[in-house]
Amino acid sequence: MDCRLQIKDCRFVPKYYFCSLHVINPEYTHQILKRFILLLAFYPLLLNAQKDKVQFDPNHDDKWLHFGFSLGVNTMDFNIRSSRMAVDSGIYTEVSLLRPGFHVHALSNLRLNDFMDLRFTPGIAFGGVREINYVLSDSQSGLIDPEDNPVRVESNFLEFPLLLKYKSLRLNNFRPFLVGGLNTRVDLAATKKTWGRSRKENNLVLVKPLDFYYEIGVGMDFYLQYFKFAVEFKYSVGIRDVLRTSINKHGEVIIPDPQDAVFTDAIDHLYSRMFMITLHFE
Repeated sequence: MDCRLQIKDCRFVPKYYFCSLHVINPEYTHQILKRFILLLAFYPLLLNAQKDKVQFDPNHDDKWLHFGFSLGVNTMDFNIRSSRMAVDSGIYTEVSLLRPGFHVHALSNLRLNDFMDLRFTPGIAFGGVREINYVLSDSQSGLIDPEDNPVRVESNFLEFPLLLKYKSLRLNNFRPFLVGGLNTRVDLAATKKTWGRSRKENNLVLVKPLDFYYEIGVGMDFYLQYFKFAVEFKYSVGIRDVLRTSINKHGEVIIPDPQDAVFTDAIDHLYSRMFMITLHFE
């Protein structure tokens, strides 16, 4: 089965990420990144094979500081590690649905040398939704109410990425690059939530507001007549366990209600991940 095709009835297939009706195999995403890096390895041969053309804005990268903005789409995900309680009770947890979000960033670029830049791109990522599905080996056990399953987790992030950008030689009006660095994210949707049910949503799994990520990506700069345009693919991996097991509110420790604790207790560790496609305008 080619996981790039549209599939409508595959919500609970393990090891696949779901984005509306589109199924995205993470192994396929990694293959795209590997092929792009392989292309960079043969880039010097392409330089020798190309004829010189008119270069737009040939001194653009000589500026020691310049600014811009970025727009893009992202897919937020979880890396879930099941607890001993989940194993003993026959509960399997998986991310069954991913809905894409959007992000908007300001961009500042500091030139370090001919091939290296330091970039700070603060912004906001919003609209991303992850759904955690709880699969019971014994559907009659009654541990999970089917009406509460799957559990929806929505996040809106303030982001503060600090990245190094390594650029190859410019080929006429193209220039591939690699990026990597750290990102600090604050989840605005998680700051005021507590466990419970309401008409709008059921807060059965809560995440911590603050998380740190390491990021790596690849992209291509396109030099146009009046500005530089870039396409970037980036993968972001959370470092902290963001599963919230208690909340300290005004000196009072709040924990999930006993009837809802199974949703938290079934998870041992919860790590965030994100895949981003970004368009830069500089």
